[in-house]
Amino acid sequence: MNPFPLQTERLVLRAFTEQDLPAFTAYRNDAEVARYQSWSSFSEADAAAFFASQRALAFDTDDTWFQIAVERRADGVLLGDVATHFFDAGRQVELGVTFAAAHQGCGHALEAMSSVVALLFGPLNKHRVTATVDARNLSAQRLFERQGFRREAHYREHTRFKGEWCDEYLYALLQREWKADRPA
Repeated sequence: MNPFPLQTERLVLRAFTEQDLPAFTAYRNDAEVARYQSWSSFSEADAAAFFASQRALAFDTDDTWFQIAVERRADGVLLGDVATHFFDAGRQVELGVTFAAAHQGCGHALEAMSSVVALLFGPLNKHRVTATVDARNLSAQRLFERQGFRREAHYREHTRFKGEWCDEYLYALLQREWKADRPA
């Protein structure tokens, strides 16, 4: 199933294209954007390798991370991406969100994530969606909580991250909880 492109009021969610390479590289290479991510810097070669790996993937394939490009409908500007990691024989999905600093705090990430969650729990009939968030990343915590996710775990000094032991929170949302929270 290829559900893309998806459109929301202000956004288009789609697969990445080669035209996205400069903007993708720029926001991924921003130190503030990378602060709570697994990378510290992101070169054009890193981005090109990433794009090549993504071209070989099909959406909703178990044990893969599929990145969804998020562009503004009005002008086609790439704002960021939503990552989807399919696991547990495709019954569960882990989400990640990365947006350019200039496009944070505008509701775009929430709008994009809402669309992805609706796809996952609606047509794709997933059981559970999770996210792991650095305990210092208050913006990401608020984003997932506004989407209805609950904090299920606090992993103390769970991972060695950029030279220090860091705490992480696990957030989750079940399909039945998501459905119960939707208007009839």
